[in-house]
Amino acid sequence: MGVQERLTLQAIGQPTLIAAEHVHRYEFAAALCPGARVLDLCCGAGYGGEIIAGTARSVHGVDYDVATIDLAASTLGHNPQLTFETSDATRFLRGDLAGRFDAIVCFEGLEHLPDSGDALRELRRHAAAGIAVICSVPNSRGMGEENEFHVTDFGYDEAGVAFAGFPDAVIVRQYLAEGSVIILDGSAELDARLHGVERAEPQYANHFILVSGIAEETLGGIHRGRMQLAMAPNYNRYMHDLERANVQLRRRNHELARGLLGKAASAAPSYVRKAEQRIAELESQLGDQQRIEHELEHERRAARRLAEELKDAQLQVKIAAGRRGGTLARIADRLR
Repeated sequence: MGVQERLTLQAIGQPTLIAAEHVHRYEFAAALCPGARVLDLCCGAGYGGEIIAGTARSVHGVDYDVATIDLAASTLGHNPQLTFETSDATRFLRGDLAGRFDAIVCFEGLEHLPDSGDALRELRRHAAAGIAVICSVPNSRGMGEENEFHVTDFGYDEAGVAFAGFPDAVIVRQYLAEGSVIILDGSAELDARLHGVERAEPQYANHFILVSGIAEETLGGIHRGRMQLAMAPNYNRYMHDLERANVQLRRRNHELARGLLGKAASAAPSYVRKAEQRIAELESQLGDQQRIEHELEHERRAARRLAEELKDAQLQVKIAAGRRGGTLARIADRLR
C-alpha cells in the first residue's frame, strides 16, 4: 500500500479522506491558539500554518527540507502572519523559545525524527516553561502500517508513554468515520449527531493528539466530536477504484498463470484440477506403501520369533541327545 507523507497545497484542497483528517487537525489547533505566536514544527508545505494563522497572531513554520520550505515561502509567504525557516526540528527545539512562541504545534512529525525521545524531552521542557504544546502521532503500530518513512511506530501504549510527563496533558483521539448525507440541491446546512461513541476503542484510533498547557475551559469548548463531510462521493469512488483494482489484479494473475504454467488462462483451472488429482493419487499410493511396509515389518518380527524358537528347540534336542548317549554308555559298561 502506498503512503503519502507530504501533502501539497493542491492535494490538501482535494475532497479526500487524508486531506480531511489533516485539515481537521489544524482547525482543531487553530481553535486552541487564538492570538498566539505559534511554532508549526515539521510544517511541510505550510498549509497547516495558513489554517492556524486564521486565528493566531503569527505562525512560524520550520521543516528540514529546503525545497519544501522554499515552495511554502513562495506560495504562502505573502501572508504577513506566516514565516518559514529551514532547520532540523530537534536542533530548533534546543533553543530558547519562551520569548518567541506561545504554542508549539507538531502534527505527524515525531515519528520521522531520528530521535523522537530527544524531541519529546525538549517539548516537555518548553511545556514546563509555559508554552502550550499540541502534537499528534499516527497509530501506525496499532493499525499494522508498514511505512518506510517512519523511524518510530507509535501505538496506543507507545503514545501514552511518549506523552507522559507533560503538564496538564490531555490525549485526544482522532478517528476516521463514515456518515450518510441526504442533500437537496442548494442546501448548505448539516445536522450532525454522534453515534456509537461507546464503541470508540482507544486502541483503534487513527491518530493520538496531545494537548498540553491549554486552559480547561478552552479545550472543553471545542473538544467534541466533529465530522468534515466533503460533498464528493469519496466512499463510492474508493469502492469503484477498489473494484477496478481487483479486475486488474485478476488479469495480472491470469498473465502470471500463462507465464508460469505455460497454459492459456482458460486451461489453467483444468490444469490445477489435474494436478490436485495427481497429488491425491500419490498420497494414496504413499499410504498404501506405508501400510505394506508396516505389514512387512510385522512379518519380519514373526520370522525372527520363529527362528529364535527353532534355535531353542535345536538346543533342547542336542541336550536330550547328549543325555541319552551317556545313559547307553553306562548300560554297556554294566553288561560287560
